[in-house]
Amino acid sequence: MRRLFSAVLATMLLSISGVVYANLDDFNGPDLSDIWTYRDPANKGTVSFSGGKLILDLKAGADMYIRGVDGGVLFLTDPPDMDSFSVEMQVNVAVNGNQPPACQVGPVFFNEGKWAYSAWGPYNAGQDIRLEDCIGASYRWRDQAGIAVDVADVAIDQDVWLKIVKNGNELEFFTKGNDDEAWISGGVDTLLGPNYTPGDYKVGIIAKSWGGSVNSTFEIEYFNIPELDTTAVAPAGKLATTWSAIRK
Repeated sequence: MRRLFSAVLATMLLSISGVVYANLDDFNGPDLSDIWTYRDPANKGTVSFSGGKLILDLKAGADMYIRGVDGGVLFLTDPPDMDSFSVEMQVNVAVNGNQPPACQVGPVFFNEGKWAYSAWGPYNAGQDIRLEDCIGASYRWRDQAGIAVDVADVAIDQDVWLKIVKNGNELEFFTKGNDDEAWISGGVDTLLGPNYTPGDYKVGIIAKSWGGSVNSTFEIEYFNIPELDTTAVAPAGKLATTWSAIRK
């Protein structure tokens, strides 16, 4: 009984104090949060907000590949000063019923100086969910990286949840098809991890397309780094702090 009373009391206190647990960015608009650096060197993207989602309209041919092919769209932010953490997001790549051809959208780790990136997300007309990565002029497809989840396990004709977990120099890649499902691992990579060391890389969202692509629209529901404290406490006349404000 005492434990039950304590739990109820804690819930009441949280409600009274106005404690809210939020994602790093819920994309409520009307403008892009200042935590982001928007990188679009080929002017391929248009960003808007609707229904609590970021809407990205991506022109065909927004390719991001080996060094020198730099037409993808990136939303980049600083990673936390932690050896181990995760980034996660929810995206709908099938706004018009199916994922368009020749495109990939999802979370990314990116070291621009070394031209090293790890892109994880639904791939090419709903073919699968896969890792594709690059260091300089060395690019790995699925058959080389060997990290993917097939559509038999997670469908791509609806919202997809994506997560990358960093543990030292290891990156593990997860996905699921519903919020209440368990995460499914696509595998662990150790090749790219040494390029993501403090001060020389960013994390965020990548959207890219290549030959055979069409103009496409993607909806992003949220982006989060769960290990960060994104709590907001906002009773009347009291502290009102968000991660966005802290980062200024």
